[in-house]
Amino acid sequence: MELELIKKKEFPLLSRTRVTFWNNDKGAAPSRLGLKNEVSKILNIKPELVVIKHIYCQFGKSKAKIIAHVYDSKEKMAIFESEKLMAKHQPKDKKEPTEEKKA
Repeated sequence: MELELIKKKEFPLLSRTRVTFWNNDKGAAPSRLGLKNEVSKILNIKPELVVIKHIYCQFGKSKAKIIAHVYDSKEKMAIFESEKLMAKHQPKDKKEPTEEKKA
């Protein structure tokens, strides 16, 4: 996966940094887990502190714009990010199973 850093903006009051990347890979849209690990490698931080906010795929092109938030601590991340978004960053094995309807 090839990511190109476009923009990096600090938000000290929120204890986070907003980073924007271009993904030039051909094929399907990248997964959040793969992007999370790649962003953490590029920025030399722990993957637990990265949240992929948006993935914008461009129609007819093999480019995607990725916006991620990098937090200073897990506590701050828990305050500002929704549980629904955080659930998207878990591997499918770790997601909570949905309750089956009883007949």
